[in-house]
Amino acid sequence: MNISDIHFHDTQILRVIEDTVTDTLTMDVECPTDWEHNRFERRVLTFSDAHSYQVFEIPFCGPPTILAAEVISTADRWSRLRLRTNAGYREVSCVSVTLSTNDLNA
Repeated sequence: MNISDIHFHDTQILRVIEDTVTDTLTMDVECPTDWEHNRFERRVLTFSDAHSYQVFEIPFCGPPTILAAEVISTADRWSRLRLRTNAGYREVSCVSVTLSTNDLNA
């Protein structure tokens, strides 16, 4: 899995939705789009063929912010992705991850 095309740093996680029918995990996020003017836009991170989503974070006031992302292991076609946040970290095993401008409210 190549995650280098996605800029995760300073992305805030607003909500997470698990779809058990399609085996997808989606994160409604706010990503920095213009550092100079401190602008953020809503985006959707989609983890396809996802399983084993776990949250290892302390109680935290406000939305957690992703500081870094890394692939920590692979097995067959699945990769285990760790999202380090300002409250701890989250892990999800999936086949792929994409960032889109789709609106989860649409």
